[in-house]
Amino acid sequence: MVQSLEQLLTPSEPRSAPSQKAVTREVEYLVNHKDHIHYQARENEGAPMGSGAVESLCRQLQNRFKSCGQFWSRQGLTHLLTINVLFKNQSARFLWN
Repeated sequence: MVQSLEQLLTPSEPRSAPSQKAVTREVEYLVNHKDHIHYQARENEGAPMGSGAVESLCRQLQNRFKSCGQFWSRQGLTHLLTINVLFKNQSARFLWN
């Protein structure tokens, strides 16, 4: 894969400077992060592969904190989200000590 990407850095036809800069930036990103984006390895480690769990949690939090008639300041919402995270991580005991 890296060899294929590096071939993009030496185009067979001339590119404009901004186009070449964009290709170089993207190739360097992919080469530098190849270990992070190796999905098969991440899946073998048991990491979730989709965004469904995150999207579901966002929807749950929005429904919980945006109920009819509820208004939160940024500071108040931050405190509530902190409490929510503590409960989800089964660390709520820290609230009472």
